[in-house]
Amino acid sequence: MTDKDLDDRALPPARVEAPPPSRDLLKAVEGMKPVRTRTRFGALAVVALAGLIAPSAVLARHVYRPDLGALPVGWVIAAAALWAGAFALALTAALVPRRGDVLPAPGRASRAGGAALVGLLAFTALATVQVPGVSLHPADAHLTLLQSCVHCASFVLEIALPFLLVGLFALRRLVPMGRARVGLALGAAGGAAGGLVIHFICPFAGTAHVVLGHAGGAVLAAAAGAALLPTLLRR
Repeated sequence: MTDKDLDDRALPPARVEAPPPSRDLLKAVEGMKPVRTRTRFGALAVVALAGLIAPSAVLARHVYRPDLGALPVGWVIAAAALWAGAFALALTAALVPRRGDVLPAPGRASRAGGAALVGLLAFTALATVQVPGVSLHPADAHLTLLQSCVHCASFVLEIALPFLLVGLFALRRLVPMGRARVGLALGAAGGAAGGLVIHFICPFAGTAHVVLGHAGGAVLAAAAGAALLPTLLRR
């Protein structure tokens, strides 16, 4: 069989017509509506507003640390700014895509979350301030160092939990890969929010307690986020 035989058997171009579109297809096309564009900062606003409810309530109703008035004002402000900055840095990296992108960048999120944690650990280890005779130590409340650290770290995790849960909902369709790295940044943000709260209400000012209980709690929150986000998003 030659090419000419195949050409002779083929239908002439004039007789080849596409079938008309089905009624369902026409109905679907007519019912199409423009999709609302996702804003870059929408998820950030939702998670921040929902997650900050509990910290705001605690700061509004809880008794503040007894040495707050005796501590250097500049140090109190600087420490609070560091906790708040770590929170904003990690949360923004976890939820806000780069300009021109659609999805958050896992690598950027993990770097920002890690940098926030390293900064908090370094500051609490090198620049924690206490006032002799006014600031308290765990022994003053009949607690061991471990007991006091577990108490504060647990509180940090409680504050971080809403950020993780609301962030999980916001990211459920936006993180196909790198979920552990985004979860780390999300957890670090929640942990920093918890650390900011106990900066004002925790009565214990020793360096070991602040490093292990406050900054350590933020590290645990980041680890929880790195483990929780991939697990729950697979369901």
